[in-house]
Amino acid sequence: MSTSTPRHRRRAARPFARLGAHCVAAIALLLLASGTARAQSAGSTAPAAPAPAAAHAIPLGGVPDLQGIWDFTMLVGARRSTGFFALGPIEHGWAGSLTPDSTNTLAIRLLTVQGDSFRMVVASREGDVPFTGRLSADAQSMEGIVEYHGGARLPMTATRRVRRTVAR
Repeated sequence: MSTSTPRHRRRAARPFARLGAHCVAAIALLLLASGTARAQSAGSTAPAAPAPAAAHAIPLGGVPDLQGIWDFTMLVGARRSTGFFALGPIEHGWAGSLTPDSTNTLAIRLLTVQGDSFRMVVASREGDVPFTGRLSADAQSMEGIVEYHGGARLPMTATRRVRRTVAR
């Protein structure tokens, strides 16, 4: 009879070891992105001062940072349709979800920016709905036209929510 660990038990532990390493790496990246790791490594005990919103507007490379939550208002005749959308970076732009106050959440397939112009593509059951327009110079607001199915063109504006900072 062998005293070594059975073969199936040795292999079962390997995926968990890899998963642990990936989790540690993800947490480290999160801490670096938030600035916490830098403040701690410098020996500072004071909380990092929050950066103004404009400091996050244009990162390296000249492409605006649109990550965050945006409140929107779309005019549908005399009625206002409101809600919010959340954006996060993807390979060639931004993607996320759009949640009108009156209906279900929809996927934002892609939002791209070229100069001060943007194009957002929102998925719906009837097909994609584009929102095109202009981005403000400080990347805190958008204004444009939503082109619905059947040719309806509706004005829409969006304003980035101010990020709350939490004292540490």
